[in-house]
Amino acid sequence: MTTYLISLEARSKRDYDDLAGKIGQISTDKPIAPLKNLWVMHSDLSSEEIRDQLLSHIYAKDALMVIRVDAQNWASWNIHEKSAHWLNQSIS
Repeated sequence: MTTYLISLEARSKRDYDDLAGKIGQISTDKPIAPLKNLWVMHSDLSSEEIRDQLLSHIYAKDALMVIRVDAQNWASWNIHEKSAHWLNQSIS
């Protein structure tokens, strides 16, 4: 199981509930969203496979980035306590 960071630059004012739902479907456990339009998830898929599955849930002018996270060291400021706990348990 690999950890991925997914980031969306929403260039249109539309609803992205379908995208969040799809991220939840392809994640091996419950993903977190520590910031707006940013998710961290676990998956057995590759970053390309994740991207391809999410493309039908975004709009043509949006930008999407999927990055494999191999971090043993991370830092944050003022994110939700549940997100920090998940990160401590999952990628540290």
